[in-house]
Amino acid sequence: MKRNQTKKNKIKKSPLIGTQERLSSFQKKSPHKFRQVFEYHQHGQRKLTEGNVGEAKGSFENALSIYPEYIPAQNYLAVIYGMLGNFKEAFQFVKKVIKLDDRNVFALIQGAIFLFRLQRGKEAESYAQTALASYQEREGIDPYHDYDMLQKLVEMFSVLRLDKEICELYTKRKQQLSAISLYRSALAISNEKNYEEALLALRSIKGDQALAEKSTYLAQSIELFMEESIRVPLLFAEEDSGFEQLMAVYRLFVGEEKQKQVSLDYLNSHSDKWTVESSKKLLVSSRIEDWLKKAILSNLADIGETEKPVTVLLGGVMQEISLTPIELTLDEEMSDLFRIAKENVIEGNIQEAIEKFTTIEQSSPTYVPVYVELANSYLVLNQFDDAKRNLDKALEIAPITIVLLALSKYYVAVAEYQKSFDQLTRFDTRELENNSDVHEAIELKTRVTLELFGLEKAKELFELEKQKFQLVLNDWDSLQNRIDELFSSQELVAETRNKEDINEHLEKLKKDELVAIVKEYNIRGYSKLNKSGLIELIKTHIYDKGLWNK
Repeated sequence: MKRNQTKKNKIKKSPLIGTQERLSSFQKKSPHKFRQVFEYHQHGQRKLTEGNVGEAKGSFENALSIYPEYIPAQNYLAVIYGMLGNFKEAFQFVKKVIKLDDRNVFALIQGAIFLFRLQRGKEAESYAQTALASYQEREGIDPYHDYDMLQKLVEMFSVLRLDKEICELYTKRKQQLSAISLYRSALAISNEKNYEEALLALRSIKGDQALAEKSTYLAQSIELFMEESIRVPLLFAEEDSGFEQLMAVYRLFVGEEKQKQVSLDYLNSHSDKWTVESSKKLLVSSRIEDWLKKAILSNLADIGETEKPVTVLLGGVMQEISLTPIELTLDEEMSDLFRIAKENVIEGNIQEAIEKFTTIEQSSPTYVPVYVELANSYLVLNQFDDAKRNLDKALEIAPITIVLLALSKYYVAVAEYQKSFDQLTRFDTRELENNSDVHEAIELKTRVTLELFGLEKAKELFELEKQKFQLVLNDWDSLQNRIDELFSSQELVAETRNKEDINEHLEKLKKDELVAIVKEYNIRGYSKLNKSGLIELIKTHIYDKGLWNK
């Protein structure tokens, strides 16, 4: 009782008492106008709920045109201007409310958020602390107001990125927090590095199915980061960068092929301290595939992380790898020349292309792609020694995937299929960046496997590549058609060979043995046939129908 009396005394000392008296007087003197104000306000609330911001704004303005000191309408107009991104105008309405009620919790919360959006951080924090103090002073008068304002306080501290304040509210009042407030609290707790409690908070979220699913996913991500000793990025409900970082790494562990490629692209395009630190952790994880690690190594080299060797777990063996800096791009003049040279190759002007590629090599001696293009050009001319010489140069600079692919092509050209296979097994096709290179690598792997190990092994290999790329690789159907034609031709050859084999086998048998085979399969009409007739009968009624040896 004493506590409530103290709160009432504090309210009386604020300008709110005068505001309330004026409103009461207006209500008594002009009940019809007051009813209009109230109806405009209710209409505005309904329209705002429906998403009709323009009509809602007009209704609140109509209410204030009748009674300018109506605080609920002023608060809602502040919200609407905030929604429209006009934080300066929104803050003007907040100041009007505070002039009428300097402890209005809702207005103080909104004021803190608007000041933060206006990049007035110190003032925003001051408003936030006043909002919290005002909430504590008025708590207990209206339970519904208390609940709503508690959620608004969590939202305010979340926007202002005041994680410690959210954590304090969570510790004292977690039973009173809504699903979204628990979610915001979990992010703040994670930012404070109390990951076990953050996981508990995320897993306690019920009621809101979409939010509960997102929280479960986020909890799994944080748990994985803890297991892999990767630093969890800062997470804020109003800002996506932390989630992008988290998901980029998480997808490398559990994502589908396309998601893993998206994650690699993210890491390649976002080079910062966290990215580099996390990438190096990924390199030693036993749960990350080797092809991903090679792509990460390439990225680290690209961004200049070449001063010290990096530790990598490859093929189950921990090793130290030095990253050699290489030229990644050409200047504008050489880039144009490189493009024209590639066009020369397509047009069949190989010698012209070689001359241009040689000029580029002299200008940019560590630009690996030019050696690959030179090697491919010499292969067209069957100048195998020159092709190998350029590939050896490329290997000395950096044994990256496009070099290994080119080397495997060279070995096929000189009919050394085992050496080609050895090069092809040194990389995963997912390490290649260009679709055309991926197509070429898959087709080459399939053909070499067919040559060395036969049709069934080639089909198995192609099926594995299909699982990786069918849903994510452009123009997959054209590759599928080429491989189907390759397999069909091999099956035809095998069938022809088998027919030749059965002929040889049957010719070696005596007539009595051929008759025994015919009788075994219950075939009639053989009694007057000679040996050649019996052979044709067996082939037609047994072999061609797939019954042989069954």
